[in-house]
Parts: sequence; structure tokens; C-alpha cells
Amino acid sequence: MIGQTILNYRILEELGRGGMGIVYKAQDERRHRILALKLLPLGLGADDLERARFIQEARAASALNHPNVCTVYDITDIDKSPCLVMEFVDGVTLGKKVPVASVNEAVEYATQIAEALAEAHARGIIHRDIKSDNIMVNAKGVVKVMDFGLARLHGAEKLTKTSTTVGTLAYMAPELLRGVEADSRTDLFSLGAVLYEMLTGTRPFLGEHEAALMYEILNAEPKPVIGYRQDVPAPLLAVISDLLQKDPEKRMSSASETARRLRESMKAPVQHSTEKKLAVLYFENMSSDKESDYFCAGMTEDIITDLCKINELKVTPRADVLPFRNRQIPTRQVGEALQVNFILEGSVRKHANRIRISAQLVEVASGSHLWAERFDGFVEDVFDLQSDVARKIAESLKISLSPSLRQQLGRKPTQDLRAYDFYLRGRELISQRGKKNTIAAIRMLEQAVALDENFVAAYAAIGEACSYMFGWYDGDPQWLARAVEMSQKALTLDPQFAEAQFGIAMVRFYERRYDDTRSILLKVVQERPEYYEANRWLGIIADIKGEYDDALRWYDRCALLKPYSEEALMHTYMTLKKKGDDEAQRAAKKKMIDVGMRKLSVNPDDAVTLSRLAGPVGELGDRERALDFLDRVLSLSPDDGLILYNAACGYADLGETERAIECLLGAARLGYRNTREWIRFDPDLETVRKHPQYESIMKEFE
Repeated sequence: MIGQTILNYRILEELGRGGMGIVYKAQDERRHRILALKLLPLGLGADDLERARFIQEARAASALNHPNVCTVYDITDIDKSPCLVMEFVDGVTLGKKVPVASVNEAVEYATQIAEALAEAHARGIIHRDIKSDNIMVNAKGVVKVMDFGLARLHGAEKLTKTSTTVGTLAYMAPELLRGVEADSRTDLFSLGAVLYEMLTGTRPFLGEHEAALMYEILNAEPKPVIGYRQDVPAPLLAVISDLLQKDPEKRMSSASETARRLRESMKAPVQHSTEKKLAVLYFENMSSDKESDYFCAGMTEDIITDLCKINELKVTPRADVLPFRNRQIPTRQVGEALQVNFILEGSVRKHANRIRISAQLVEVASGSHLWAERFDGFVEDVFDLQSDVARKIAESLKISLSPSLRQQLGRKPTQDLRAYDFYLRGRELISQRGKKNTIAAIRMLEQAVALDENFVAAYAAIGEACSYMFGWYDGDPQWLARAVEMSQKALTLDPQFAEAQFGIAMVRFYERRYDDTRSILLKVVQERPEYYEANRWLGIIADIKGEYDDALRWYDRCALLKPYSEEALMHTYMTLKKKGDDEAQRAAKKKMIDVGMRKLSVNPDDAVTLSRLAGPVGELGDRERALDFLDRVLSLSPDDGLILYNAACGYADLGETERAIECLLGAARLGYRNTREWIRFDPDLETVRKHPQYESIMKEFE
């Protein structure tokens, strides 16, 4: 037909063909405009059902007048075949744009689709076949929804054969597979599938054959979007989740609501000066018995845990406050280093069975005390006292607590104070690091669960300590089995206990079961997106698998979660180094040094930060300072395998290969043997891998 003139339409070229027809580009000789003709295939011309469906599409589309719906100008016959005369869309299908790199762009397309559906639904028209290949995007980014070939007008005759599943299966709502009548929410599920595909590059439900795909749609949950990319804001993740609900009653209620929420999901949050970011410094032990240090530390950590339950409050994790423990540092300096605007500090005095907690809340910017109070009680009241502190902090910051949150804050980790005492001693020993301390911690924690067999946090802490024994100090596989056993016990008691889920993930990592590790961690970040360590290890796994762009996205997310820490930037520059992006990795190193030096200005004896900064400082030209950092590291922590490994990387970057090997062998002797993967791929250890003794060095890590 190319080149022919039919009626007043000159056929220019074939644009495409599908189950419902062939589409041609044509010139309207009468009106001098380019348009599209959609003809029913000749072999279908005599099929009354197909003809009726085709005419129904025309009626549905021609009833709509919306900038995001392809306009139908006329309905006619060509060679006894029905023909739609339509707007010509100079663009590509949305399917050819998948994956859409920009989140803003994907949301803009989805919003336009939702607005088109809102217009159709208002007129009683359901599309029933929304998919990426039924949506065109022109050169200006305007979306045109096509192919209302399966559309159903409210009150129109049902034209679909009962034995045929209508719509493209991968985008189909579960209720259609069950034979339930479609309504507007059916289109919204399909829109959710299209939005998911735009952001991830894959469909939410996959199957090797039709039956497997149908099972997935009906029963499985899609892999979290955050598992593919980390730049999707939480409100948008919520929209996708609501659109893909299997139960239509739980799905988004309308296309207009969907469009509104899509627009709102990308609005930048308003940053107020009253944003509430808090660091809780370790409470000072004012008791005459200095052995009570563990009790003060434990109380501090439990108050941090309670405050973390308050969503309106961003609380600095315990690990990031630990370097400031037992140091007389001005509050303002600590606040600036941790990038918070409030500091909670205090003291604990314990005498016989009496306890006194003194606490004060300080505004970092002004240095003024916003609130101060003293809490007196008996030792057996310790949990109530901790909850009182958390509630008072919320009140002073004008945060209202819901009844359920008040109940959570009042929940006791154990009913047995003796068990709690053993638990606090165990946590203190874990924080002190080292093989002997970790073994002693496990013994303390075992005493805790012996006294209270339902002590969830204690089981999880045993799992954590056993994982450290394997990874840092010993390497005996029995520790892994014990870690899994204890973490599983904690999850049996509390299936949502994220720390136990993370513990199992770490065991799978040490077993080199990286896909299993990733699967567990994705579930953790889906429930708790702010869980820093889960995000970081997802980056590390992507790094090991050579998925460098994915790794960088996870590390960027980590840097947002902890802008005051150099750790994520360390991972970033190492990954960029592997990619060979010299300019970007140099910029990342500079930023890492800036962040790390701010920390060292507050705590110059932070051995971990010193060990991380040495290599980059030397590589950027200050060799003397880098060597000084490494000397201090070995003086501060000569028996820490992790820090010795970091020192080895620093020496290797400085060309001190023999000293790097010495540190690596020292780490191996201390039990830090489960780093074979790091040594094989760490870009900082390239000179070590070229050393004649490399193979014999690696045997030390078996």
C-alpha cells in the first residue's frame, strides 16, 4: 500500500503492526497534514467480533479530548476493512525509553499517563491494556496513551471472548486473572507496573512461561525498587507500592489521586531551621564504683534505641558517638562534627539499689540548655527512667507521641534485671573489641539468655559477637553456625528484629553466598530504609560482583545517611578507582579527607579514621602526614586486625609494600583471615598482588 492514495490519504510508510491492526503514516491531501491510519488486518475483515472491537476502540478514543490521549479524527473503511484516522505522534514508544535514567522524567511520564486515565475513567472508559508499548512519547516529552483496543465503555456490550485473557499478561492486574470484572483500579495496577519498569528496567513480575508469570502476579511481591537504584524518594516508593497492591481495595483509589501523589512525591522537602537532628553523648559515670561504666554506657545506648523509634527525630547511631566517649570535648564542637543541632548529655549515679539520672538537652548553635531534669528511682525502675528521658526529650522538642509509640517506648527488653545486667556487660565488652573481650562478651550474653530465654536483644548480640569472632579474630566456621542459631532464635521471638536479620545476612556474606546476602539486606532496607549498615553492605556486594554503578548508588545513599562520616566516601573512591575514573575518584578522596579531618579535629586518636585517611592523604601529595597517621594507628591499635588491614592499604598506596605486607600478616595472625576477597580486588593493594611473595601471603589467610 506504500505510495497509494486511498480516499484522500496518501500512504507514506508502515509504522508498525500488532494484534489489532496495522498502522501507517499518511498524508491527508485535503487538509495537508500528517496523520496515522490504523487498519484491521485484511484477514480479519470478515470477523464480526474483531470488527466490533475495533469500532469500540474508535468510539472510546474519539470520546476523549485530552492532551495525553492520541486523538481519533475519523472512522472509515478502506478496502472493506475498518480504519481509524488518528493523530500522528512523532516519537517513540515508552518501552524504547526503558529504563528511564532520571527519576523526575519517569514520574513526569507516569503523571501524564495518570491524567489521561483520569479523563478516560471520568467518562466510564477503562483502557485494560496499559503497557509501555502502548504509550508514545514525542520529542517534547509529551505522553500519548494509545490503543484503546481493549477499552470497555460503561454499559457497552462485552466483546471479549470469555476463553481469552485480555490485556498484556505481564502488566495485568491479579483480579483479571481471577476472572473478576475490570474497573478503573485495573488500569492503576498496570500503571504501577509501567512506572516500576521505567525506574528499574525490568517488569515487576517475571516468569519463564505464562503459567509461571500468572503465579507470580497472583502470589509474589516484586523485588523492591530500591534494590535496583537508590535515588528514588520514599514517597514515590510508597506510590508504587500502593499501585501494585494485589487487593484492589488496598490500591490507589483513583487516577486523579495517583497523579496528585506522583507530583507531590518529587517535591523537595522543605528544610526548616527546626529540623530535629540529635546526638546522645555517653552519660558520665558519677558513681564511686567505676566498674559501673558498663551500666552508664548501656543506659545511653538504650536511650538512643528508644529515641530512634521517633520518626520526627534523626538520631546519630551509637557507633558514631562512641569515638567521643570519655572525652572532654566542647558540646558545640561535637555537634558540628556530627552535623546535628541538638546534643543530649548527662550523668548516672548508682548507689546500692538507688539510681539517679541527670540529663540536659543542648542546642548546638547557641550552646543554650533547652531542658534539664533529674530522674530518681530504684535500679529496678531503670527501664521506666529511660523511657521517661525519651518522652521528655520529645516533649521539649515539641514532638507529639502517638499512643502506640508511647507503648513502644515503655516496652521492656527483659523482665529480669540480672539478665539485663549481663546484657549490658556483654555489650560493653563487644564495644571494646579484641578477641578476648569478644569471647568474654559471649559468655556474659549467654548468662543473660540463661536467665531470660525470651531476651531478643541478647540473642541478637550473641549472633553479632559470633560473627565478629569469625570475621575478625578466629575464622573458625563453628562461629558462623552459632551466629545463625542465635540470630534465628531472635527472629523466632521477633520476626521484625532488623539487627538479627542483618546478622544472618553477614553470615551468608562470610559464606560467600552473595545473592542470599543481598536478598536479606534488601528486605531490611525495605522495612528500615535508614539502616546504614544494610545499605553499605549492599554496596559492597555490588562492588564484589563488579556492578560498580550499582555500588556507587548505594554508597551515595550511605553518604546521605551519614554526611559526617568518611566511610561511604572511602568506598566511593575505591570503586571509582576500579572503574578507572581518575578525576571522579580524586574528587571523592578530597571530600573524604575533608570529612575525616573534621572528625580528627575533635578526636585526634580515632584510629579507624586515621587508618582510612592515610592512603588518600599520601596519594594527594602529603606523604609525611600520611606516614605520621600510620605510625599513630599502629601505636593506638596494634592488636586490631581490621585497623592493621587498613594500615596495609595505606602503606601500599605510599609504595611501602614491605610494610604493607607486614601489616597484612599481622592481621592474619590476629585472626583477621576472612579478607581473601578484599585482598584479591582491593585497588589499594595492587602493589602487594604484584609482590613475589603474594601467593604465600594469601595462604596465611586460608
